[in-house]
Amino acid sequence: MRSEMIVAPAFFFMVAFCVWVLVNAWQRRARMRLMSEVNNKLLERIGSVKDFNEFLQTEGGTRFMDSLTVERFTTRPQDSILRAVQIGIVLLMLGIGFLGLGSYFAARYAATGDDFEVLTVVGVIAGSLGLGFLLSAGASFRLAKSLGVLDPPQRIGGRVSPTAASL
Repeated sequence: MRSEMIVAPAFFFMVAFCVWVLVNAWQRRARMRLMSEVNNKLLERIGSVKDFNEFLQTEGGTRFMDSLTVERFTTRPQDSILRAVQIGIVLLMLGIGFLGLGSYFAARYAATGDDFEVLTVVGVIAGSLGLGFLLSAGASFRLAKSLGVLDPPQRIGGRVSPTAASL
């Protein structure tokens, strides 16, 4: 098998990944710098501790304190399960695609050697990972449902009850 069949795409993906990491880091740094400047200017305008305490009691003060944490990651089980399903479907389809390409090229070019075995190997690995993600998402969903984690919070008079909100 010719090595440029693997080296060229691998090099392209490596360069694309490096560019993505650098652009993502630059955007995150710019966003953090902007948030820091806004927060510093707001804190400079507040004169005393009493003013600051009164500010924090307002809805705007609550949003300000929430915004101090620039990056928030969701911890809801629904998000994790959905992400696992998405990754599983994509990997499973990728594996099926590689397996299809391997059999197509083997039949088309009547390859008797090991020319296209790499497509079969990559297809099996990607498909197995995809199936594993889907099984994991299914198990997580059943476990979360049996533990009552996926149940919506109970509402009392249009507001979420304190006991349900703390769960």
